[in-house]
Amino acid sequence: MIGLGCILAGARPTEFEQPARAGIQTLAGVRTGALGGRQAQDRLVAKLSRAFLILLGLSLLAPHAARADGNMLRLPQEVRGWKADGEDKVFTRQTIFDYMDGGGEIYLAYDFQRLLAREYARENAPRIVAEVYQMASSGDAYGIFTHDTDGQPVSVGQNALYSPGLLRFWKNRFFVRLQAEDETPEVKTALMALGMQIASGIPQEGRKPSLLAALPPQGLIESSVHYFHTSVSLNIHYFLADSNLLDLNSRTEAVLGRYQQGSDKPYLLIVRYPRPGDAQAAFGQFSKAYLRETPTGDAVFRKLEKGQFAGSRREDRALLLVFEAGSRESAEKLVDLAASQMKGVTP
Repeated sequence: MIGLGCILAGARPTEFEQPARAGIQTLAGVRTGALGGRQAQDRLVAKLSRAFLILLGLSLLAPHAARADGNMLRLPQEVRGWKADGEDKVFTRQTIFDYMDGGGEIYLAYDFQRLLAREYARENAPRIVAEVYQMASSGDAYGIFTHDTDGQPVSVGQNALYSPGLLRFWKNRFFVRLQAEDETPEVKTALMALGMQIASGIPQEGRKPSLLAALPPQGLIESSVHYFHTSVSLNIHYFLADSNLLDLNSRTEAVLGRYQQGSDKPYLLIVRYPRPGDAQAAFGQFSKAYLRETPTGDAVFRKLEKGQFAGSRREDRALLLVFEAGSRESAEKLVDLAASQMKGVTP
């Protein structure tokens, strides 16, 4: 078995080759030939120096990697007849785009640190790929899990979703994605077994972001909840504008949820900023550009072109925003409920 902590800490320096096929890469080991005399000594010193610098660089890129809280995770060599096939692949913030072309931006938006990928093969059966993403915090592991909410809930890790041939879950600072080339009853059993083994190797559970508690529970559609930081993520879940109207960045927290209110299904977006001044600036910018009003207080609500209502209210260093409400009254009520919930949210 290979310890994830050792791999993520860069215990064996390797070089990456071009992918052998889409989405999967192979690792090339460092090969040296027999050298004699001074040349061999110089080469040894250079090699050790290079290894030290690589390890130092990796430790700087992922300062949490040396900790034992969840990093001693081990991937099984075999599960239900599927055996580990080929070398494990490790990717960092600098090399994530070597593994995925466009999707890397999404993971980086959640403070991605490391990815360990392993393939499993079984004769006359679909291949399985296991991907273990190490994030900087458990909140970000939960966040990337909420990026895609399709699938049926299953009991693996802290939360898990299963759709044909694909199992996703999070636990502590890890987001795990297990995918097969095709689904059969045996494949589904193997994916679930593999997920259970990986989850059991993570000794501690993580905390969900405290901002989730600001979402009023009445009428909330659970599968609609997304936690994120940047406008890139927001526009995937709810397109707001080409520009960053809310000044979202890596230091902001945001949670989005949709509500069932009779025939209406409004969206509630809550953004928490580092400072009250940041929230005030974003409130003014959003009000002028999106609602087309200059705020005179801490709240603005307006009926938009399609007959639906949108609005925003500032609460200290947070913005509470509603979209697609059926009436001004329902928009204001949803924001009032969120403001009440915010009072119990830990900063």
